[in-house]
Amino acid sequence: MIRHRFREERSSLGKVLRPVAEVVLEKDALSVGMPMYIDSGADISMIPLRFGRALGFKQDEGDTIQEIRGISGASIPYILKEGTLVLNGERLKIRIAWALVEEVPMLMGRMDIFDKFRIIFEQRSGWIDFEK
Repeated sequence: MIRHRFREERSSLGKVLRPVAEVVLEKDALSVGMPMYIDSGADISMIPLRFGRALGFKQDEGDTIQEIRGISGASIPYILKEGTLVLNGERLKIRIAWALVEEVPMLMGRMDIFDKFRIIFEQRSGWIDFEK
């Protein structure tokens, strides 16, 4: 079992608890550790433009720029890429929506991740469990 704690953050609502996992994203020989919001409403994991560049992503000739819409209806252009997400030693090959803008958070979406675990959000206790 992999356990992560909710992180307390400030928002316009005051203090809120948000589900966050410390992960490592890898592409080729590069790896970067960072927190990602665990988002059960996100179809796919997403990273901002600058972070994707730091991982070595670039727009290749065969890449198609697509658009995804969040709950607000705002459109975000992205390119579908692949990488490895390391979650407490568990290595998962995942598809990543590399946003072509900076104004997106680091999101861990359902695709390629949620079907590998039973995920329990226990906000009252302040933790999220990933069970194999």
